[in-house]
Amino acid sequence: MSYEQLTGAEYLATFVEENARFISAAQVSGFAAPVASCPGWNVGDLVFHVGKVQRWFHYMLETNGADPKGSPRAAKPETDANMVEWFREGAEVIANYLAGVSDTEPVWSFTGGDAGRWAKRRQAQELLVHRFDAELAGGVVSAADATMCADGVDELLTIFVPRLKEKAQLTGTIHFHCTDTDGEWMLTPQATGIEVTREHGKGDVALRAPAHMLLQVVWRRMSVDEAIASGAEVFGNRSVLDAFINLSQF
Repeated sequence: MSYEQLTGAEYLATFVEENARFISAAQVSGFAAPVASCPGWNVGDLVFHVGKVQRWFHYMLETNGADPKGSPRAAKPETDANMVEWFREGAEVIANYLAGVSDTEPVWSFTGGDAGRWAKRRQAQELLVHRFDAELAGGVVSAADATMCADGVDELLTIFVPRLKEKAQLTGTIHFHCTDTDGEWMLTPQATGIEVTREHGKGDVALRAPAHMLLQVVWRRMSVDEAIASGAEVFGNRSVLDAFINLSQF
């Protein structure tokens, strides 16, 4: 799969959709419900976190990251109803802003310089994973687009994992393989960290699963054991995979 095939318009559409699904899931789960995938938080804390991140991200884009500490501090709304209104207002503001950013124009990024498409991707994937959190607090994760989930796996492996640099030392090679859409990755230990390539290969361990399941596993929203119980397959040295999951605490 060529991940470049996903356009900013597709990411933005996902972002808008996942914002709506996220806040709806939060209301269904209840703001007092604990969020097991974010220890110590309840759903209200999760909603406030996502709302703050969106406002901060919008500020960084609008100011081109001129003053990272200058973003206005948000006060936590006092009631659930006020929290829902506050969240929706912020989500609409950043969605409208991103709609006016072209896929190719330079924008601020924490990677040190990217284009508009990167920003739309980051926000879409942020909301997708946090929607999982809100749903998990109330029960079961609902359906998600396989291509977008595979893209989320790709983002974590190719953008976040290399940023671990010298802190990241694998105990062996790992192959991740989506079973319901295109998407394969090889992770190889190197002296400078983890090398990630988009390719088929034979690793010391392999995890084969639907894209939505792989996404939850690499973001630590589902354990490897839970994935296996739901139909995922692990081949080879399981300890190599477990060590990577324990390492990648983003």
